Amino acid sequence: MGIIDACLKLYEGRDYFVSYPARTERQEYWNQTRDPDGNIRDIRSERDLRKADVAYIADHLNRLPSGRVIDVGCGLGELLEQVDARHDRLGFDLSEAAVRATGDLPGVSAERRAFTEGCVDPGSCRAIVAHHVIEHMEDPVAFVKVVRTSLSDGGVFVCGTPNFACAAARIYGDRFRLLHDPTHVALFTDESLMRLLRDVGFRIVSVEYPFFGTRYATDEAWRKMLAGDAPVSPPFWGSFVTVFAEKD
Repeated sequence: MGIIDACLKLYEGRDYFVSYPARTERQEYWNQTRDPDGNIRDIRSERDLRKADVAYIADHLNRLPSGRVIDVGCGLGELLEQVDARHDRLGFDLSEAAVRATGDLPGVSAERRAFTEGCVDPGSCRAIVAHHVIEHMEDPVAFVKVVRTSLSDGGVFVCGTPNFACAAARIYGDRFRLLHDPTHVALFTDESLMRLLRDVGFRIVSVEYPFFGTRYATDEAWRKMLAGDAPVSPPFWGSFVTVFAEKD
């Protein structure tokens, strides 16, 4: 049974994710990296594009009452830079380069460590974001529980991760592009992620599948999806899910 078939079986059981052993050691992401299509990319040079990718999350956070906003896996600070300065903005990341870049932003702090129990006082956060993060964790359930404990009553958790039950995954199977990253070790479906959040004590507020209106919605993506025979699947609607949830 292929790994995508294993993910689809999540609908039938009580498991939240499929464990997929890391295929390589984690490396410094902010150097040049090879994407699923084989292109060498300088991620630092794409910062403005990456800011646009997360602008919808910043818009949501900026509608919240002021408080502490934490970005777990803050990268180069693309999200926190767009969050209103009336919030107390703090980033966590394992990368020295990421923490340095985020900490250099005016009014933003960053710490180089994992977000675990004891990092912040219980109930002290208005919002916590984990965007392209949870799939890299060996124990994502424990992480979600720490997030809930850290949030104030009614606090917001924004969690985005690849959706391994999407159309592209079903059509392309093990050629699904989001299997390309060898550090993706916890594979969710949109349903299993929402089930986890509800079971831990969150209420789902809204769900987004960022694609239409983004840089990924191209004619080439549609052609590859219709043909289904490319070496790797294209970015497509549903391949990534972002869940906005409140501490219930």
